[in-house]
Amino acid sequence: MRARRQVAYGPWLRYYLGRLLQVTGLLVTLVAVTAFFGTPSTTAMLRMMLVGVALFVPGWALARKDPRAG
Repeated sequence: MRARRQVAYGPWLRYYLGRLLQVTGLLVTLVAVTAFFGTPSTTAMLRMMLVGVALFVPGWALARKDPRAG
């Protein structure tokens, strides 16, 4: 009989949560750039872009280690 390989779900959950935060941060930044392009409200655009960066950076930190690597 073949032995079953145990799968650790913690690293995969952390990895996909990080990817989700990265994509969400990128989408928020994209919406900020397109929504406020050409308008005089630069402060609102910068605040929304800061929210996008605040989502992206923790996502990047969580998804740095690929669970397949070991």
